[in-house]
Amino acid sequence: MGERSVRKRRVMVAMTAGVCLCALGGWLPKASAGEQAAPQAAAKRPARAAAVKAMRVHTLNVRGQWGTDISPDGRTVAVAVQKKDAASGETSVDAELWDFSANRRLAQRTLSRRPLVAITSAEWGQVRFTSDGKTLLIYDGELLHVLKAESLEEITRVDLGLPAMPRVAQVLSLAVPRNGRRAFAVLISQGNGRGGAVRVYDLGTGALRRNWEFDKGFPEYGSRIAWSADGKKIALSLLPMLPGDTLPRQEKNLQVVNVDAGTVAGQWNTGYLAGPVAFAGENVVATATAEMAWKMQSGGGHPVRVWNAVTGRMVREIASAPSGVRGSLEISADGRRVIGYVGDERSDEPQSDPESTIGIREQRFRVWALPTWRVVATSPPIQPNAPKRAQLRLSGKGDTALVFWKFADTPLVVYEIP
Repeated sequence: MGERSVRKRRVMVAMTAGVCLCALGGWLPKASAGEQAAPQAAAKRPARAAAVKAMRVHTLNVRGQWGTDISPDGRTVAVAVQKKDAASGETSVDAELWDFSANRRLAQRTLSRRPLVAITSAEWGQVRFTSDGKTLLIYDGELLHVLKAESLEEITRVDLGLPAMPRVAQVLSLAVPRNGRRAFAVLISQGNGRGGAVRVYDLGTGALRRNWEFDKGFPEYGSRIAWSADGKKIALSLLPMLPGDTLPRQEKNLQVVNVDAGTVAGQWNTGYLAGPVAFAGENVVATATAEMAWKMQSGGGHPVRVWNAVTGRMVREIASAPSGVRGSLEISADGRRVIGYVGDERSDEPQSDPESTIGIREQRFRVWALPTWRVVATSPPIQPNAPKRAQLRLSGKGDTALVFWKFADTPLVVYEIP
């Protein structure tokens, strides 16, 4: 082949590559108003790879937010908003529905007005969509409201019978089944080491269906509940003793109960204290909690541990640097993805509070694919780097993550996960 032919061929290849790159650049979505592309890691990557892998980030500033959830379709965010009137001494709690991509409020409804009440940190975030996205649950500090998700019209309300003052008893965890079962579960702490209860209510009527009580323990320090994929079981993480104490082997800090039969299917010692719990399969429970004495050990620790819910045997352990999974562990409604908080925390001091801010350097989240636990994505550092651990929610398909903090005026941040 002559030299002129070779040069002509090279020119044609270069022109073709240029056309392909231009077409790709035109296809890639552009950031809209109120939206920014999350920064990538410092290491240099090819421009195309960075564009494809970047998470799109949306920020909502909702003053007075103290609880939120993302809809299963990943398009809207529901927020409980507390508004204080110092002159009248009253507090109102509103439900709001937001289109986060347009930064636009779609609906608003006042749920209650009452004398000023301080909501405890443990009660923050008790807002949940049902798995079909049609119903919304919001706890306002006294009553639990069941709403139509689109219009915020009230279907029913449930009085949990917890005194507003003194505020000792608390609602710690609100859980809905992933299989569409018309029910929801509430974890209640009686406070001061007096144990608590797990209650199951009918979603349509608010009628109490099941009530399991435990007469000792400190569930207010990190305990959580979760439904199994088939809606037949509930897992409960417990804290049998005061924070900082070593957990004896005979103590059972993880229980699985049969909802319809009202029986305990299994209980065992995970070697951890109370914390996030999730069903990663019909008979598989995943836990991610503080270690003995709640020490945040430098250089790692706090892996996700996966248990067979029938035998109580640990079947898998997933390490998650830099400091392990703490505070949040959520599974998408379709059961295919898991999200966990993986902040960089460095402290060898014992923590007396699972919400402790000591040693937080950087906050991130990680997403795994089930059942292999393959890492799908790790977020860039979450901004702002608030002085408490970020709380996480995940859309039904696991492609959108909601990040919030237990501070009234911190923003809500939504990540689109590629």
